[in-house]
Amino acid sequence: MTDTNELEFDGRDLRRAFGNFATGVTVVTTLDAAGKPCGFTANSFTSVSIDPPLLLVSIARTAFGCEVFTASQGFAVNILARSQRELSNRFAAAGTDKFANLNWRAAAKGSPILDGVVAWFDCSHHEQVDAGDHIILIGRVRQYAYNTDTPLGFCRGAYVSFGLTPKMLQMLSSPGHLQVGAIIESNGKILLEHHPENGSLLLPAADSVGDAASGEGLLGKLASAGIEVDLPFIYAVFHDEAQRFVFYLGELLSISDAIETRQLRFHEFDNITWEEINNPWIISMLERFIREKRLGNYQVYIGDQHHGEFHPA
Repeated sequence: MTDTNELEFDGRDLRRAFGNFATGVTVVTTLDAAGKPCGFTANSFTSVSIDPPLLLVSIARTAFGCEVFTASQGFAVNILARSQRELSNRFAAAGTDKFANLNWRAAAKGSPILDGVVAWFDCSHHEQVDAGDHIILIGRVRQYAYNTDTPLGFCRGAYVSFGLTPKMLQMLSSPGHLQVGAIIESNGKILLEHHPENGSLLLPAADSVGDAASGEGLLGKLASAGIEVDLPFIYAVFHDEAQRFVFYLGELLSISDAIETRQLRFHEFDNITWEEINNPWIISMLERFIREKRLGNYQVYIGDQHHGEFHPA
């Protein structure tokens, strides 16, 4: 692990370091002065006090709704369920009508409560604290409700499921080098990468999930090749003596016509040249995926390269 001095901090790298803390995902909502609903996605949610009942979230000063939230009478925190990734993405995007065709109701203080969430807290403003490039909103809970559904999790820039096992989260958050890869299937074909030096076949991978817009990590690598994907859930987490590996099942969103001229290419299930894949564990994982794809029933693997546990996806 490399220590970093404050004067050497890189903003993106610090964000990645903060991202090692596994959290839930919330959508924070309020009404503007005209009664129009407003909201944003946040994982900076923390309980503060039981007596009095206080919680906090933080909002970036540059956020489109910052002035609305700081001027409002209160806000609500909606903790998302595992099935609500689309809501998280919707409220994280800028420049869209986030409440279009969305089912919600007003809490006692007026803030929107979204349907299907794991828990919600309706708050009045207790205090606002200036904190660098963010403002901390401390709310006093006036009403709340919750259920036993599985919450949506977030760690290292990607969604995870708290419904699997704490062992997976422990492995994801433990120190050491992490390699992130994806199995991306489309119409009976799997995306594989040709090694630029020895020509062997690999699953596309990088040192982080990254971001398509910035060109970083796995998503950036795929985006530069004209491939846009979503990473809905983790398919395997394992480790060896030197590093940890996490492989996602990727959902193909769009693809450029130029893909076939690049090192990343789709290979039909029945025409994969297995002898060109040098890693026996990758071969085993791909063979398992092909079987489970045909059955329509997936399992998640957690362990090392030789021994582990399977959990229903």
